[in-house]
Amino acid sequence: MKHLLLFALLIAATHSFAQDGRLPLDSKNSISYTDSGQPKFSKAELHEKIRAWVDKKFGNAQNAITSDDAQAGIILITSYIPVIHSDYQYIRFDLGVQYKDNQYEARITTLDGVSAEHSPVRLGLKENDNITAKEQIIKTESNRKKRKEAEVALQVAKADNEGINASLYNLLGDLKTYITNAR
Repeated sequence: MKHLLLFALLIAATHSFAQDGRLPLDSKNSISYTDSGQPKFSKAELHEKIRAWVDKKFGNAQNAITSDDAQAGIILITSYIPVIHSDYQYIRFDLGVQYKDNQYEARITTLDGVSAEHSPVRLGLKENDNITAKEQIIKTESNRKKRKEAEVALQVAKADNEGINASLYNLLGDLKTYITNAR
């Protein structure tokens, strides 16, 4: 079963949108997924749409929303999303949505890999550094067997990061679709 999962991860990585296997970082080298939109809704309407999306997506806005300031136009969400990854079943994330009339910006930060086998692990720059290190090993390894093992390890690391990327970009896409299409 684990080999089947690994194979699925490798296939997903080769057909994903980024294909470099790295997590997006901001200028401070912190993980940051962002999206924005300009739907034709008032600030109050956007507030209600975002809350309704949280209810629909996570089952209960009261459990997922950690801060809701309608006056400032900011909703902060902390929740979990399933992920295809060799070590984690879920990613815990923080999602902040800032909005005003006809505009919103969503940013996902602070990711933790969650597994039934071990404590949550904070994800960050080290995931990208891990890929760079594996690429270096492949370039410098002269032993064919060790190089092949390093290539497989690199593919798994990239597939793991692409699994995270896919889940979080899909989450942002789902938010955008809900905000722009919901009436």
